[in-house]
Amino acid sequence: MKNFLGLFLIALFLSLSGEVLAQGLPAPSYWKNERGSELFIWASNNGSIKGTFTNHAQDFQCQGIPYPASGAVKPKGLYFVVTFAQCNSFTRWVGRTNGSQMPTSWTLFYVDGNGRPQKLKGADTFTRVW
Repeated sequence: MKNFLGLFLIALFLSLSGEVLAQGLPAPSYWKNERGSELFIWASNNGSIKGTFTNHAQDFQCQGIPYPASGAVKPKGLYFVVTFAQCNSFTRWVGRTNGSQMPTSWTLFYVDGNGRPQKLKGADTFTRVW
């Protein structure tokens, strides 16, 4: 199943290259969404971003553990992906910065109890704390 997620993640990155949009993401910076989850961006170089994401959303697994976050920033938008290895899942956020706000849409990819790939979609707005 790990191979499936790895291949799926690579295919996702390749398919996203045409849809990525944003105006920049400062590094270092600390962002928090309305669910209490935290995004810390510690590097933003040549269009790529790196940091950590800590999930605090209720009713979701893998809470309270900082996971690596990576993605890209383009002239019209951004995306970042977090792989929650312990939960056999990953989430992709796509959005843009708007001052101290970063509205995003997300897709969570996971494997259900029967071993079948599934996905959930939603939206988050991150607010820059510093």
